[in-house]
Amino acid sequence: MKYKYTKWGLWAMLFSFLLSFIIAMGSLIAVEGELEAETIASQPISIPVLLVTFLDPLAILLEILAIVFIFIERRHFGALHQRLALIAMIFFIAWAIANFAVFIPLSFLGMKQGSLSMVKTGQMVKAGAALLQYSIPFLLIFGLSSKLSKKLLYLALAFTVVGNFVMVVLPIRGIQLVPVETGLCTLQFGVNYSTGIYPLLLFMGYLGCIIYMISYAILIKETEEAH
Repeated sequence: MKYKYTKWGLWAMLFSFLLSFIIAMGSLIAVEGELEAETIASQPISIPVLLVTFLDPLAILLEILAIVFIFIERRHFGALHQRLALIAMIFFIAWAIANFAVFIPLSFLGMKQGSLSMVKTGQMVKAGAALLQYSIPFLLIFGLSSKLSKKLLYLALAFTVVGNFVMVVLPIRGIQLVPVETGLCTLQFGVNYSTGIYPLLLFMGYLGCIIYMISYAILIKETEEAH
């Protein structure tokens, strides 16, 4: 491919998706579909904790590299791609601000003051910001993709947004605060992903991730063949 940074960006995002998929599937299998805050707190060396601790930062780093690499070469492509790559960068910055400047402070203050409403507000901000993150892979390559890939990207975006967003929002209503010895509070929640609407949401989220990976793989193959 002529534009090496764009090629590196495509590969970086593809591997970021792969790591995210491994984290999600591995964690779900390890907890047998049932997530409890107390279980996570009591097992600091559990498989879900290890996967998130070691693989999640790498997945985020790869996503950042993908955004940066594709963004810096955007001017070599059409106007549509240039606009969408810029929006993707703006969305990522907005996502980072929402998480680090709003979600984390609200969560900490809420647990410190015992304010459940503050904690839930922080969780909603995090869920809303996630919508921006879900759309970034779509924006980064839509302007470069063929008609087939564009259709796949629409599917990936729809499945990812609906499945993951609803799955993140639903447990928020069941969050409780429990005082601990340090004078702060800790979150208490429980989610059984094998019941209710959760299996459907999980399927949609995983399917969206897989379709995103397929879309990026197709574009990588097309660009390599073209050059």
